[in-house]
Amino acid sequence: MENIFRVVLVRHGQSLGNIENRFTGWLDVDLTKRGYTLSYDAGIKLKKLKYNFNICYTSLLKRAIKTSWAILDAMGLSHIKIIKNINLNERHYGELSGMNKLEAVVKYGNKNINSWLNVYNKRPPSLKEGDTRLERLKKKYKNKKIIKTESLNDVSLRVLRFWNEKIKKKISKKKIIIIAHSNILKILINYLNNKKEEGFLENSKPIIYEFDKNLNKINSYNI
Repeated sequence: MENIFRVVLVRHGQSLGNIENRFTGWLDVDLTKRGYTLSYDAGIKLKKLKYNFNICYTSLLKRAIKTSWAILDAMGLSHIKIIKNINLNERHYGELSGMNKLEAVVKYGNKNINSWLNVYNKRPPSLKEGDTRLERLKKKYKNKKIIKTESLNDVSLRVLRFWNEKIKKKISKKKIIIIAHSNILKILINYLNNKKEEGFLENSKPIIYEFDKNLNKINSYNI
């Protein structure tokens, strides 16, 4: 088809935070072996369907970075440019970071947890100065502004700004794959589909978006 441009979105592979049922956010947890394997398999599937990329965007978190390595390795594309950007990092969960989700409900109450997770402008409690989790972030992101918690609105603002300023103008020029996190991709999906999509976003499952020459979305599907 002429003048059809594609962007592929992939949530990172299964992580240790996923199997331990934790609020991971900006904590830098690793992929599980299964997570790496299924990400590699996703790359094989994309290759068989004759997808090709010349640029990859991902976060600064290793579960997404290693997913990009697995997918690109499977496709024979380990040489292409990988751009890592903090705006593709998962939502920052503040005091919930690293907590088991059931333990968090016991500590803070179901009402508070639901509010922090689902009310657009509500933030979980901020990490406090001296917290080892915050100190690790300061060390890793020493040249960047450190945030201590985020609402869904905060995340949406940074993600959509990044999409419109960095990604959109490249869609007609580059073959793009974006490997990120559940909240990040849900925001993009809701924006591109112009409606709120419910449901679970699978790990290592490519989602294809097709755009016309005017960069209007014309189709989307999973593979």
